[in-house]
Amino acid sequence: MTDDVTIREATPQDAEQLIAHVHRVAAEPDIDLVLMPGEFKVTVEEERKFLADHAAADNSSVFVAEAAGRLVGVVVCTGGTRRALRHAATLGITVAKDWRGRGVGSRLVARAVEWARGTGVVTRIELTVFVRNEAARRVYEKLGFVVEGRRRNAVCRDGVYFDDFVMALTGKGPEPPLGAATHRSRSIRRTSG
Repeated sequence: MTDDVTIREATPQDAEQLIAHVHRVAAEPDIDLVLMPGEFKVTVEEERKFLADHAAADNSSVFVAEAAGRLVGVVVCTGGTRRALRHAATLGITVAKDWRGRGVGSRLVARAVEWARGTGVVTRIELTVFVRNEAARRVYEKLGFVVEGRRRNAVCRDGVYFDDFVMALTGKGPEPPLGAATHRSRSIRRTSG
C-alpha cells in the first residue's frame, strides 16, 4: 500500500537524496538498469541544476516518491530540445528495492502521465524496459503504453546481453491525447477518407 507515500515534484533541495537513491539502486545485483555501479558521477550542484532546469522547462519534469522524509522513488521526464522533438519526453524511473511491488512505481508513472496531459506540449512519452522486467511492463501497459519494438542485445551488463522493449504512450486510446487538446495527425486522419 502506498498511503504513506507522497508523490511530488522534485526540487533542487532533493539533489543529495536523489544522488544517494541512484547510487543505492545502481549497486543492486541483477537490477534492470543501464547504469552500472559507480557510473553516476554527478555532483550535488550538477544535480541541483538538472532539477532546476527540468522545473523551468515546459516539456520536462521530475517527480519523487517520499516516505517518512526519505526518497523511495523517482521518475524523470526529459523533453526533446529540438523543435521537431519537443513533443516527446523520455521517461526513466527507479524505485527503492524495499518499496517495489507496493504501487510506488505505478503512482510515479501515473503522475508523469497526468503531468504530460497538462503541459500542452508533451504528446508522447517514451521509454525502454528490459524484456525480462514483466512487472514494469505490466505497469506501463496498464497506463496505456504500447510496445513499439524490441531492441536485441541493447544492454550489456557484466558481459551478459539483454533485450529491451521500446514503449510509448501517445494518448491514442480511451484517454484524451497527451498535451495539446488537438492532435494534428488525428485530425488529418479524420479528414482523409
